[in-house]
Amino acid sequence: MTRRTLTAQDLRTYAEDGYLVVKGAAAQRPIDELMGFVAHVIRLESGSIEPDEAVLNRVLVDLKRSHPSSSSWIYQTILGSWALKRFFIDIAIEDMAMQVLGMDDPNNLGIVSPAFRFDIPGDTRNVRAWHQDSAYFRENQAGTDALVAWIPTTPSRQENGSVVMAPGTHHVGRVGSVHEEASGYKSEQYVVPDSMLEGRRLVHVEAEPGDVAFINMDLVHGSGVNSTADNVRYTAQIRFNTINRPEYRPVQLRPIYPTYERRTD
Repeated sequence: MTRRTLTAQDLRTYAEDGYLVVKGAAAQRPIDELMGFVAHVIRLESGSIEPDEAVLNRVLVDLKRSHPSSSSWIYQTILGSWALKRFFIDIAIEDMAMQVLGMDDPNNLGIVSPAFRFDIPGDTRNVRAWHQDSAYFRENQAGTDALVAWIPTTPSRQENGSVVMAPGTHHVGRVGSVHEEASGYKSEQYVVPDSMLEGRRLVHVEAEPGDVAFINMDLVHGSGVNSTADNVRYTAQIRFNTINRPEYRPVQLRPIYPTYERRTD
């Protein structure tokens, strides 16, 4: 796969705004393969034999609303899959991440939390409030030593809850945040103070599958609410960090095996 070289202006934009959207950075084939796998997992739980378009949207929406534990099973199954890991290898965005991080040696590139999420219409329990990723991921002290790559695998629009940026807020560094514990099916949150957004310009990122946004770990951003009728927004994320820093701390993961109330039980 051809590697993309970022321009000096690209790197200046990232340094000034705290994020950079690279159009067409990822090939379509890995995206199609991943979404085909996602439809397969939804079918395992729903039993649907409908076409992928219906399974990825209406079927999942109905299942999540009627049987949220099944939705959790689908989500965790995707996170633990080889298909998701292969996706991040196949899209080959690590060279661009290294350029943004000012890194020459790939041996110094680390990752954490390769992830995937789906946002269904009207769901406010799992919307990401205004936050900095550095509150969740603390492998590096400096936000400039790590970043999150945000990759839409379906079109992301303001109306379906696409990510919202507060450009320039990364210059403040990591700030104190209010921690909200996960409860039931509501996501854990680290919410920044409202003062971080006073007088700030906000940008709703609208992107196509294959576009990639590289985001400084200290940039304040959040996700909107999906206000469509039955259009699920799908995105993948992976965090890159720098392992050759004196303060680098690799995370230790502890397996947790919850009991799922499966629709197929």
